[in-house]
Amino acid sequence: MSAKSYHKQKRRMAAALVMVTAVAACVFSTRENLRVDWVVPGAHQIVVSSESFRAATPIRVKYTDSWQTEEYALFEAGGMQLEIICAEASKAFTVALDYQMPLVSMVSTWNLNSRQNLIWGPLGRIDSRLGTWFYRTYELSDIQRSCAGFMVEWDEIYEDPLGRPRKVLFGYFCAAEGMALENKQIRTLIPGIGIRPQGELSDDQTAHSDINAGSHNPAAIETARGKNRSTDTGNSRFPFMFTRYYSESGGRDFN
Repeated sequence: MSAKSYHKQKRRMAAALVMVTAVAACVFSTRENLRVDWVVPGAHQIVVSSESFRAATPIRVKYTDSWQTEEYALFEAGGMQLEIICAEASKAFTVALDYQMPLVSMVSTWNLNSRQNLIWGPLGRIDSRLGTWFYRTYELSDIQRSCAGFMVEWDEIYEDPLGRPRKVLFGYFCAAEGMALENKQIRTLIPGIGIRPQGELSDDQTAHSDINAGSHNPAAIETARGKNRSTDTGNSRFPFMFTRYYSESGGRDFN
């Protein structure tokens, strides 16, 4: 068994144990004390190289605390819609991302999908420089839209007894209403989604980003959650706050 498979097996065993064992709680941030703002121009993390969205001006919102960052991005062009969330745990603390959403559960968190009848297609996977993407096609039968949900987690923390990742990216893509979504299109789009290394940001951009991270902008968070736009965009659970402490010796998970 590979080290990666071993850690993933330990994570599944730990998740099952949590269901029958009470664990101590450690809440890093609360939804009553959010630090959310628009992403400073040029300081974004999420990138999309697809030609379909080259002319799009994405909407970007960022949540930041001492332990993690989460960026929400919405791309729209030609009736197509792409929404993504990227979460990253800080390297300054012994924290990892406890991401445990299967594709079906993740897709249902997005407002566009939450009140629709979904007809699911097959599961697929794509190997990329980030890691292995998992995706699954589905149809929004009531409004005749073909879509695909996707996720990837990478930068596994091997000091974490559960082998959880430091970074995760997930979201969905929908073709325009009435347009078919070909498997080739999905397999071209998904590997072109990624994040910019923090080293690519200038000192000025990083400073502005840190300043904005300490503010609470109601318009920004309502946009990310879909409250001040059409209910066809946003994710009501943003920010997800996946970060959990890990102990290299004890391996106890706090949530």
